Amino acid sequence: MPDRDSLAEQVLRDHVDVARKVASGGYKWTPQAPEVIPAFVAEHDLGPLPAMQEALRHAVDMGGFGYHLGAEALGEAFAGWWSRRHGWEADPALVVPNASVLQGVWACVEAFTSPGDAVVLPTPVYFPFHDIAPTTGRRIADWPLVRDADGWHHDLDALEHLLADDPGIRMLLLCHPHNPTGKVLTEPELTRIVELAAEHDVVIASDEIHADFTYPGGAHVPTATIPGAAPITVTLTSGIKTFAIGGLKASVAAFADERLHARFLEVPANLLGGQNRLGNLAAVVGWTHGDAWVDELVALFDRHRHHLVDRLAAELPDVRVHLPESTFLAWLDLSAHEPGDRPDRWLRDRTNVLCKDGNLFGSGGAGHVRLTFGTSTAMLDEILDRITTGLSGR
Repeated sequence: MPDRDSLAEQVLRDHVDVARKVASGGYKWTPQAPEVIPAFVAEHDLGPLPAMQEALRHAVDMGGFGYHLGAEALGEAFAGWWSRRHGWEADPALVVPNASVLQGVWACVEAFTSPGDAVVLPTPVYFPFHDIAPTTGRRIADWPLVRDADGWHHDLDALEHLLADDPGIRMLLLCHPHNPTGKVLTEPELTRIVELAAEHDVVIASDEIHADFTYPGGAHVPTATIPGAAPITVTLTSGIKTFAIGGLKASVAAFADERLHARFLEVPANLLGGQNRLGNLAAVVGWTHGDAWVDELVALFDRHRHHLVDRLAAELPDVRVHLPESTFLAWLDLSAHEPGDRPDRWLRDRTNVLCKDGNLFGSGGAGHVRLTFGTSTAMLDEILDRITTGLSGR
């Protein structure tokens, strides 16, 4: 691996080379670009961290494709990053490598619930979570977010009633920060959620994959740091959103309690999968050397979220959107335009901007699309130009 000095200079470039993106063969940038601009995948366009490319290039040059001993380095890198960025002094020995947060979610379902048990989902929520019921024999208990003039909120009274009324609930899948609304849970809110989960013997699987994108005015509080949370909380996260390395399949399930960690490890190791050599290396490099680069990235996307909301408010006020507190995702309400049962296609047909269909996210998703503003400033303006022109009739 290159020495530390060679990894020190990191440059964030606010630019998207569309031809290069298409040629790279990724899922997001299809050959339809730039005729159709993709804003549907929760992946930003400005990664990866240059140090990752340097380290991976070195590993390729060395032919380093064999079995590896990367778990210990990964745990240390994760613990260091979360200590510096989010104030959680995680124990590296209680960090379990896996391939993706979704793999960690399904492993939690296997470890902490039984067929017929229920898993709480705070809807609308990241759409693959809705596959839990049909693939595992579990039930889904909807916990709908509520919206008012200030944005989307978690209804803690509703959660209290939900847990009291359904003794079969054994797991709460917390999307924190929340995808697609960008809502950040506060420490008092998390404290109440932990209290309710402990009272009803419910394990919290806390998906914190977007934690690094929490903007000024808020702070990401790891669920595991809340008093009483450690015995009932699994933190599922990854650097794939931060560094745009989803294809490298590198994620962790992290614990703050040895007994819960041991219960999780009762899932057969081969189902947990582990990480490939290059994914592990990229994650270690990102979590070790990425601070300054991520600071610039978050500052850029902070400007983008304000720019998006301000432009829509001024030029297309009937498209309702609340300023996201986190993520690089905007949850657009197109209901005033009556976009039908496929708002993503309706919007694409009028603007050549492809977003994610809100119906996939469950209750609260009708009439909505999720738009990714994790791109260059120029590309974001092109997206907004197309939407405002296409929907205003100009």
